[in-house]
Amino acid sequence: MIGRLRGKVQFVANDQLLIDVRDVGYLVSIPNSTAAKIVDGASHELFIYTQVRDDAILLYGFATVREKQVFELLISVSGVGPKLALSALSTLAPDALCRGILQGDLNSLTQVPGIGKRTGQRLILELKDKVAKQSWFVETAETAMDFQDEAKAALDALISLGYSPHEARDALAQLDIDNTSEIEDIIRKALGILGKVG
Repeated sequence: MIGRLRGKVQFVANDQLLIDVRDVGYLVSIPNSTAAKIVDGASHELFIYTQVRDDAILLYGFATVREKQVFELLISVSGVGPKLALSALSTLAPDALCRGILQGDLNSLTQVPGIGKRTGQRLILELKDKVAKQSWFVETAETAMDFQDEAKAALDALISLGYSPHEARDALAQLDIDNTSEIEDIIRKALGILGKVG
């Protein structure tokens, strides 16, 4: 199984890229969250989920381990395949997805194309306990709930500056926010992350 690839990237579509590793080109499907972090023509590392089928070997790539972990959680649910899991990560940041599951927020989950009320309820039912046990998510979830007003104000500010809701949420999810954080400082740090991505 392929678990990681590092090489020069060439986009072939919005949701697919070719990564050249020692003169071998691997075709990899990716979510928007990963595409936003990748520069066409540059060298990058991708964390890979390999799906082996009777008729094909398919690769799904992620810029961060967390994206891959959430992808694997999603496809563990009956009726949720890789295509729908990629759609979910293209619509909501990994932490936003986990928060929606943990809080039973159907409205958030049904923003994802392909996830209706029934599938959303299944995600909540089957993944709520699994998400709660993920050590990498617990601190982020608690922080987001404790400082929801500050995060919302920062999110609105970033969107007003021209960033997409997904880009803004993803940047905020990477910040270590505590009770001394000012909204201006949160926005400044988020812009720093977005500047590196761009």
